[in-house]
Amino acid sequence: MAHMITWLLLLLVWVAAGWAAWPRTELLNICMNAKHHKEKPGPEDKLHEQCSPWRKKACCSVNTSLEAHKDISYLYRFNWDHCGKMEPSCKRHFIQDTCLYECSPNLGPWIQEVNQSWRKERILNVPLCKEDCETWWNDCRTSYTCKTNWHKGWNWSSGYNQCPVDAVCHRFDFYFPTPADLCNEIWSHSYKLPLQEEKDMPWKLTPRVLFLAWMASMCSARARTDLLNVCMDAKHHKVKPGPEDKLHDQCIPWKKNACCTASVSQELHKDISLLYNFNLDHCGKMEPTCKRHFIQDNCLYECSPNLGPWIQEVNQSWRKERFLNVPLCKEDCESWWEDCRTSYTCKTNWQKGWNWTSGSNRCPAGATCSTFESYFPTPTALCEGVWSHSYKVSNYSRGSGRCIQMWFDTAQGNPNEEVARFYALDMNAGAMPQGIGPCLLSLALMLSLAP
Repeated sequence: MAHMITWLLLLLVWVAAGWAAWPRTELLNICMNAKHHKEKPGPEDKLHEQCSPWRKKACCSVNTSLEAHKDISYLYRFNWDHCGKMEPSCKRHFIQDTCLYECSPNLGPWIQEVNQSWRKERILNVPLCKEDCETWWNDCRTSYTCKTNWHKGWNWSSGYNQCPVDAVCHRFDFYFPTPADLCNEIWSHSYKLPLQEEKDMPWKLTPRVLFLAWMASMCSARARTDLLNVCMDAKHHKVKPGPEDKLHDQCIPWKKNACCTASVSQELHKDISLLYNFNLDHCGKMEPTCKRHFIQDNCLYECSPNLGPWIQEVNQSWRKERFLNVPLCKEDCESWWEDCRTSYTCKTNWQKGWNWTSGSNRCPAGATCSTFESYFPTPTALCEGVWSHSYKVSNYSRGSGRCIQMWFDTAQGNPNEEVARFYALDMNAGAMPQGIGPCLLSLALMLSLAP
């Protein structure tokens, strides 16, 4: 009986795999579609030094491994010593990181499609072992840098990366106060340091338990089956969206169907509201035209019921969910940046790292107040960086039905409803057929009970 059920389970797994979001049917032993990667992994007996662990099966060539060890290689013209000589013990970690990225054939489950000139795929949220992250941070904390996100925002006018104008060189532990800050942020979430409960989980699992874990992951990400017309599980959000006729000023577009209350919308327009005690004027008075964008951003966050496709679970005291990589219309981002470039701030990531001893956010010790454009050299740097990748700047324009508008004219209806519907349908197209999940769980239970 158990033997028959096992084969039924394997058959259903095969069927489910055909509906997976990742277009490849095989996630093991593959190379990314990126600038210096081989098409298929294979032996490379002469891989250099830190890349040698992959010599039996590698996605990199010998030449790539040699270049990965140079201070400025032809691979990407990236200079580790952009704020003075990096400590050798620190640089060793970055070389190992480069070798893993270029050489490993074991990153398939975390490969994502991207639209970049130098690569069509990248890795995202690879679960990095905590010891690897901690030693990386400890060995680098006394070296110097000028940015938290090394993927973008550099000055490339010399042919290699230099600090953007007005960026200040500080120790790593200034820009990255914790190991998680370094490992999660430096390459735009290529890595993810597991949460404590994930780190403590006993991973010596039997094949049956592993199979059950796989089935659970097929139902993960978001428990709700409906991605449309939903509110986040967060501090000030309503449980369900509904009409709110008295929403204030910039929050008015959502009055017909909102996840926020009238009182929340009032607080969003205050310089320091009771919602989060966040002070937009932390580096002097922010220009009204700039502040208007941040209020609209807050209204979208608190009030919109159209962000379901981008809601992710988080483990934070003040919220259980956040949104990630919402495709923001390019004009909304550009006007936000243009109107804020002459205002002042002291940080690139506003979601963390503040001094809260006064009860509201203040610049951390040693941080320098400079214009927005010194911390955010481009519109993309602002929109994607300021709230830890809540937004991803879209190539689409307002009215296209493919990007979220931060604000809109209520007389024309809510354009974000169509956008959410499009992306929800796109996500559902990559999901399992309805009914397979419960069937798999039922069969797994039968298997566990079988002799």
